[in-house]
Amino acid sequence: MIQAEKIAIGSYHTWLNVEKSTSEDIEVLQKEYNLSTELLEYVTDIDEPTNYDYDKETNSQLFIYHIPYRNQQGFLTVPIVIILIADQLITFNHFDDTTVKQIFTNEILKTDTPNIETTVLEILKHLSDMYLLPMHEIRHQRKELNDLLSTRADNKNLIALASLRKSLIYFASATRNNQHLLENLTDKYFGLHFRDDQVESLVDAKIETHQVDQLVETESEIVTQLINTFDTILSNNLNYIMKILTIWSVVLAIPTIITGFYGMNVKLPLENNSFAWIAVVVITLAVIYWIIHILRYHRII
Repeated sequence: MIQAEKIAIGSYHTWLNVEKSTSEDIEVLQKEYNLSTELLEYVTDIDEPTNYDYDKETNSQLFIYHIPYRNQQGFLTVPIVIILIADQLITFNHFDDTTVKQIFTNEILKTDTPNIETTVLEILKHLSDMYLLPMHEIRHQRKELNDLLSTRADNKNLIALASLRKSLIYFASATRNNQHLLENLTDKYFGLHFRDDQVESLVDAKIETHQVDQLVETESEIVTQLINTFDTILSNNLNYIMKILTIWSVVLAIPTIITGFYGMNVKLPLENNSFAWIAVVVITLAVIYWIIHILRYHRII
């Protein structure tokens, strides 16, 4: 879906907001707005990493910035695209995210910003803030899982914790790349002629992105440490169970060995004595006690 709005931000007079683009939308952008096939293939790729690009031939600028997105398995990140070309500001919102649309609307239509640089920087800053709510949710889930796993290391809870770590890996990569983009903007065409207020806007955007990156890094370390801790606990529990089973195997093998002799057709002591079974039981118990004593002496049990 393509929404066109009239704007007055410097030399930019049209805002095109493309949401959940279809093949028909792509055709319209090619024919009516003169966007190249190569550019459209680039901006519609949801696997495209964070990037800034300036095309000298068309005097166009492209921003790809990653934001958090929820799916059935947890959180991942998707690109938001901003294109500055001719007198057009074009934005691509791949998943019709209402928060993104609200950010675009507030910064493009509802502000009196006189230049496009400040508008773009404010948009990027607010897009970075979108990580805060998912991070609070991940932190809350992590605390709940920690409490549950402290009482019982259930596979379902461990899988949920692993899912949180996967989401944090996506977040860590995206926020790091977003921060890298902002750090290098002053060396790009977009930032060659920044004024003081624009530098201040860039600094604010950097601060927001850095805070989010630190939050993601800290939470990722905690979740990874939790997973390692519970992996160690499960491994120790398994080792304990295997040790007990091994000890019981050794202990229970003793009566089998001793009584097995009396099942053979050979002459054995006490075989004609009616109380021989008592002697066999006593001998068996004595050997078992001796084995257990040796295992305790060597701190095996």
